[in-house]
Amino acid sequence: MREKGVNLGIAFCFALMLLGVLWTPQDPYGQSFFELRISGSSGAHWLGVDRLGQDYFSRIWRGAGNSILFALLGSLAALSTSGILLCLENRGGRVVGNAVRSLVSFGIAMPAIFIGLLIVTFLERGAGALTVAIGVAGVPFAFRQLRVLWSELNATAYVEASRAIGGSMRHRLVFTIWPNLWPQLLGLWKLVFAFALLELSALTYLGLAGDPNWAELGTLLREGQKLLLNSPAFVVWPGLALCGVLGLTRLVKAE
Repeated sequence: MREKGVNLGIAFCFALMLLGVLWTPQDPYGQSFFELRISGSSGAHWLGVDRLGQDYFSRIWRGAGNSILFALLGSLAALSTSGILLCLENRGGRVVGNAVRSLVSFGIAMPAIFIGLLIVTFLERGAGALTVAIGVAGVPFAFRQLRVLWSELNATAYVEASRAIGGSMRHRLVFTIWPNLWPQLLGLWKLVFAFALLELSALTYLGLAGDPNWAELGTLLREGQKLLLNSPAFVVWPGLALCGVLGLTRLVKAE
């Protein structure tokens, strides 16, 4: 019950941050408060106004929502692709299996940030390209970990017993493997999501978002760095938001 309550609380926090993608108190891109730029917090602007006259609280909220949304899409894409590659390795014969392992080994040898940079370079810059980049960059790690989990579970005594009494592959997967796999799969997703979130923020910090004013935590960190000496709060708040999302992800537990 305690773990369920923690997970519900984390889900509520994530949903609240994702709400920022659809709605914020002020327009996060509207330069409506230029006369108050680089101002401190106030009743009307809780986190102040940035150098372009934009309400910073709204930009942090929208930025956290965008970071979570696209990191979630990228992590799910990485896990789904890894599952497909695992099926190809197991069912595609020796040649296909060797090709899959060689491709993944090549990906492991390449720095993730380089893979992301390479993909963003060849695609039109934007949220879609960033999602593809972090998804592809996360596949080598996700595949290796998923392959280990599958191999360990597939060799357990209860799976062997199910196979011995004539259980079909579908029966073993649904009733024997999946109940024991999903808690570990959740743990793997947490790592892949954290990796995707950091990769996304790194790419946008480098200015690869397409729109330099796009509200995302990495972009906000890059913009806030220009004001670090005069107004460090413009770096502190997106940094705390990024750390908060990572911390909440770590607290997710399998019931």
